[in-house]
Amino acid sequence: GVQSNCVSIVPKETELGRKRAIDQSSCNKDFSCLKGFCPSFVTLEGAQVKKAATTALELPDLPEPQLPNIDGTWNVVITGVGGTGVVTIGAVLAQAAQIDGKGAGMMEMAGLAQKGGAVHIHLRLANTPGDISAIRVATGEADALIGGDLVVSAGAKTLGLMRTGRTGGVVNSHEIITGDFTRNTEFALPTDRLTVSLQARLRDRLDLFDASDLAKATLGDSIFSNMMILGAAWQRGLVPLNRDAILQAIELNGAAAEKNIRAFEIGRWAVLHPEEAERVMAPNVVRVPKTLEEKIAYRFDHLVKYQSTRYAKRYRKLLDGISDTRLKEAVAKGYHKLLAYKDEYEVARLHLETRAKAEEHFGGDFKMSFHLAPPMLSKTGPDGRPVKKQYGEGMLRSFGLLAKLKWLRGTVFDPFGRTVERRMERALIKQYEADMRTWLPKAKPETMDALVALAELPLQIRGFGPVKHANAAKAEKRREELLAVLRSGGAGLKQAAE
Repeated sequence: GVQSNCVSIVPKETELGRKRAIDQSSCNKDFSCLKGFCPSFVTLEGAQVKKAATTALELPDLPEPQLPNIDGTWNVVITGVGGTGVVTIGAVLAQAAQIDGKGAGMMEMAGLAQKGGAVHIHLRLANTPGDISAIRVATGEADALIGGDLVVSAGAKTLGLMRTGRTGGVVNSHEIITGDFTRNTEFALPTDRLTVSLQARLRDRLDLFDASDLAKATLGDSIFSNMMILGAAWQRGLVPLNRDAILQAIELNGAAAEKNIRAFEIGRWAVLHPEEAERVMAPNVVRVPKTLEEKIAYRFDHLVKYQSTRYAKRYRKLLDGISDTRLKEAVAKGYHKLLAYKDEYEVARLHLETRAKAEEHFGGDFKMSFHLAPPMLSKTGPDGRPVKKQYGEGMLRSFGLLAKLKWLRGTVFDPFGRTVERRMERALIKQYEADMRTWLPKAKPETMDALVALAELPLQIRGFGPVKHANAAKAEKRREELLAVLRSGGAGLKQAAE
């Protein structure tokens, strides 16, 4: 993410922490993500994205909304993220206004269109073109907000255009990732705060729903989410244009017209029947372990696959006897993170599943390539990092052999065990076990926060190669701070937390 600054590299929350995935709906295929030092990148040549299985949805007859009369101009602000089709919404409305015999003036203020920059569209509608003197919407003059993105919609720039009692809005509540995530893996959207900011300004004239998930569930692609938001806004009486004019403009736009019209109608339905819309999205929710015992059992099973039952029992043994739930969960996550380091054997094991996973999401007679920097075989680039090379599907045979040799892991016969990274990973495990055996028996309320932080510290050691070494160095500095707190019996805890 740091290498490409691409918002199509999105967070994927799993039970084993935050991973990354490529959002095929927004990917612009510049392949800048391949610059990242990660063995997970696979490219497919000749593949077509399979549309997700969709929920058959029979829409009821929907009531026609009471559209507002235009007195002077009707000012619409459309927000979103570059590269997601938000500009198309403005163009469709401007075209619809012309079809409807009205005037329209549009101004596009876009950020980095293909890199997830904030986009604001100012659209003024009037009974005649001559009624429009200026296009830019001034402070507090917005009549409607069509929000394709929560972050941009709740930003100070957008909030300043709205006025309580005048502005109504429909906003996509889906967490669309901005460039911040690509530079900070811990970045999380302050969804609650953003929602509160919008509610404070729009009050009862705000509708929020996850249009991205609804679009995936019903149409197989989140790219239709903005059109759903437009449909919802029209149904709420925020767009003073004839429905037939809007649908005709969608057809004239030409891109997936039938699905875009369907998205518009689903948006109308969703804002009137939010609970039913939630039920449609529910099957897409992936169940993850909830209780502490489920989380521990999940990690135990993972370690059996990773190495062996004996190795997994080593994990369970350290957890036995920890009574405090918060501390036990911290150790369960932190210790597993260290034990399950992704070495050559694990990367090989995981890649054996790649073809099957690719066929779940892609069709066509495609060829698969792996982008790897094998130890002892890779050159070092000008930036000091190993240079990745592209390997064909023949690597699957090598992966199969390598995965079967996982029993060599950690033994004197391990050909990869002598690398600096593998020695560091084994040392971190021993260090962690020693720290926990020293401090778990001494746990007390005064030092519990520091001990939990120490137990969770391995979660910060992410990445591969140089990236992992840098994160390990940061974690070691933090470890020394926390150990100082523990040795002092809790004194200096506030400073360590900071």
